[in-house]
Amino acid sequence: MLEHTPVSPQEAEDLLRAFIHEQKKVAVAVSGGADSMALLWLLARLNSGPEIVALTVDHGLRPAAAEEAKAVASWCSEKKIAHKTLVWHGEKPATGIQAQARYNRYRLLIEACKAEQIDTLLTAHNLDDQAETVFARLARASGPRGLGAMSDETRIAVGAGVPMTLARPLLGIPRGRLRATAKEEGLPFFDDPSNDDAAFERVRHRAFLAAVEAQDLLEKKMLVTLAAKMRTATALQEKLLIGLQKKTDSYITGSGAVCLDAGRFHALPEPEKKLLLARLVHAAGGQSFEPAEDAVGAALTALETSDSATCGGALLKKGKNALYITREPSALLGRKDQPGVLRYEVQPDTRQVLWDDRLIVTLPETPPTATRLTLKPIGDNGRGPQLQRLMVSTLPALWHDDAIMAVPSYAKKILPPARAPWNGGTTTLDISLLIKERLERQVVRF
Repeated sequence: MLEHTPVSPQEAEDLLRAFIHEQKKVAVAVSGGADSMALLWLLARLNSGPEIVALTVDHGLRPAAAEEAKAVASWCSEKKIAHKTLVWHGEKPATGIQAQARYNRYRLLIEACKAEQIDTLLTAHNLDDQAETVFARLARASGPRGLGAMSDETRIAVGAGVPMTLARPLLGIPRGRLRATAKEEGLPFFDDPSNDDAAFERVRHRAFLAAVEAQDLLEKKMLVTLAAKMRTATALQEKLLIGLQKKTDSYITGSGAVCLDAGRFHALPEPEKKLLLARLVHAAGGQSFEPAEDAVGAALTALETSDSATCGGALLKKGKNALYITREPSALLGRKDQPGVLRYEVQPDTRQVLWDDRLIVTLPETPPTATRLTLKPIGDNGRGPQLQRLMVSTLPALWHDDAIMAVPSYAKKILPPARAPWNGGTTTLDISLLIKERLERQVVRF
């Protein structure tokens, strides 16, 4: 059967060339499973291919993982392929272990790529992985973007780092063909026992899909076809969103808030209004996902009788002929019954910090003081116009104990010295807004 036919060298050449983009050096995530070993082998066989660095992550969750990483390293050494084992150190969470493992896996892989000055990381995600992802998101009633599942290429970054490319060249190849390739070439590979542990949702999804496919009720390739159609729908949706932003005269303020013409916004048809507001809230609110449709609807209803509403970590505030979407201050500054949660203790070697997933802070090369420096929100000093104070309050400030040593230049500009005693400081905190990046869903940051 075709699903168990090894991938030929010519097929691999055609597949992989489109993803390595004439690069001289690429990295491959190699778990030691059949899929990733097959990808590594196929890449290594390319004529005049790039230099390869194989990266294996040992999550420290299974005793056998360290030995498996050593076996991959030994095989790579025989084939003269550079290899590094990356270890996830520290305590492991009692719950949500797979989500945390995924986060730390990508963090380690991206950091290793940056250390090697590599801009492309290849993974062995395949047709079966894609189908399982679509099915899992169907179960959660995801929208078009979620059902689009994995794309061939994604821009990814760690924290405040510069984005790089995550490439998935095997999304159209069934898992069985990759396993057949590994067997035919005599590649060493290991089966992770967690792949058969029904305690994990993805394992149950995999078993269900296998069962319905065996009864000719649903084919995995149909789910993959659905994902491709949803990515097309998402691309059209993105064009619509850009048009809606222009139609409402939206722009990004220096604080990271988004402002739009209230009259033009409320004149939009209800579905377009919800679509646009969900994206603006995601961009300005600092959350990982867009708010649910019912939450957006509730915020729009609240604005009919009030000058403000909250939604998805954002504060919606009416201004003169305008609607502002800014970070919700109480989420960062805290409430009477709940302290603020955003705080970074500045280390001597800290130069950049990802702040609230909304902006990057570049610290002064010569800090005002060398000890006990902390990045915390500016806060609300109760002086000046309320809307301006609210927008500035969630921006970062460099604190020394209880004194603010530096703030972004926008904060100094929007709140004059008479209303903000810290404006007399000569040190400015440099910030780079990521709101456009979030508006356009350009980068996944870990």
